[in-house]
Amino acid sequence: MWLVDNNVPRSVTDLLRGRGDVALEVRSVLGADAEDSAIAAYARARGLRVVTHDAAFARACKADRIPHLWLRTSEHEDRSRLAARLREINAAFARGVVRVALTRAGRLQIEEAEARG
Repeated sequence: MWLVDNNVPRSVTDLLRGRGDVALEVRSVLGADAEDSAIAAYARARGLRVVTHDAAFARACKADRIPHLWLRTSEHEDRSRLAARLREINAAFARGVVRVALTRAGRLQIEEAEARG
């Protein structure tokens, strides 16, 4: 299940839903002006993976161990880049990965969150 941030094109939500995933949009469930902290709390409470373009929010998700897909792609390429790598992205999250970044070149950067001390 996914929570798609306001800064991500609707085509990403459509792609996820078209593949059979549940994909909620922040603008629909929390509003267009939702704060990152509210988005994070909503995702955590419901066990959702966040999809965002926002680097600061991606860092906060990683620090808080909220699974997230950080799109570092150009918005007009989001859908095609994601479609090409979605199987690998889902497999990474299934293994318990906290962050997957999809780069402009279409590569995946998969990171575990650092253990809290």
